Amino acid sequence: MILDARTIALLFLDGLSAVLVVALLWIALRARFGRREAAQREALDSLLLLCMGALLLLRVVAWAVIFLVLDGYVPSFASKGVMCAYGVVQLRPELAQFALWATPLSVAGLLFWWSMAGAERGVLGAPFQGPRFALCAPVALLVALEIVARGAWIFAEKSVPAVTCCSAALDPTRRELGFGSAEFLGFSRGGLMALQFGSKALLAAACLSLARTKRALAGFRPWGLCALTLASGWVDLIAWGEVIAPRALGLEFHRCALELLTDSIALGPTALLAALAHLGLLSLPGVALWRAREPEGCARAARKIAAAAALIFVTELAVLAVHVY
Repeated sequence: MILDARTIALLFLDGLSAVLVVALLWIALRARFGRREAAQREALDSLLLLCMGALLLLRVVAWAVIFLVLDGYVPSFASKGVMCAYGVVQLRPELAQFALWATPLSVAGLLFWWSMAGAERGVLGAPFQGPRFALCAPVALLVALEIVARGAWIFAEKSVPAVTCCSAALDPTRRELGFGSAEFLGFSRGGLMALQFGSKALLAAACLSLARTKRALAGFRPWGLCALTLASGWVDLIAWGEVIAPRALGLEFHRCALELLTDSIALGPTALLAALAHLGLLSLPGVALWRAREPEGCARAARKIAAAAALIFVTELAVLAVHVY
């Protein structure tokens, strides 16, 4: 393992998050088996909100730092053929991929919890207090899974034979390794760019339409919007590696979106915000499910989530238009 400044910072964030996970599990047990006086319940609820807010902030920051850690490992493993963050991932691909995907999973759980808290804000009687207490333990366990997965990758032995980076596309005998899905669903690069831009513009318009809705979500069906955000996110994952990275990095065969996240001041934060917006939209089915208990609060929460997502997606399109298209 390598204990550079970036890794130590990430471990520090994970350590603080682990403390909050323990606190959340204690809160869940206390709410389940403790005394039920109103004053104690309110104090416990305030502590729950504080812990959940701090944990969400720490996990989002850790999500950004993990890419810096990958980038920082490149010089140390250059002798093994590593030339970018993608090559670092290939040192222990199973552990690395599991750790990378565990982070958005835990952040999605936190955003789902906060969508419920947002629906309850300003509403008398705290209608979602019981479900929020019930969900805090599963969300805490998701974060714990992420922390364990990342720790396993950081401390794992990485002395393996030489790896092959995405620049292997320069080698005609291994062309498929570098190109991957260069022709996505039959689209050329230009077609893929148009598909990404069009799907993201459509998603932003759908979010804006929901944000401007004044009724209390009486006929709201979130599954279409969720399907659209999943499809757009999938296209995003392909386009960022196949089109955006080569253009932004100025290297035709360098399709490492991981390196793009750390080498561009504008594109890195934009990608992270876009990912958060996609995850936030996935909490809308829960909001729609709860509207029978509190229609006005749920409508307000759904509109705020949609408005924030629309703003982020429009910003993403503007940044990509300036830096790539």
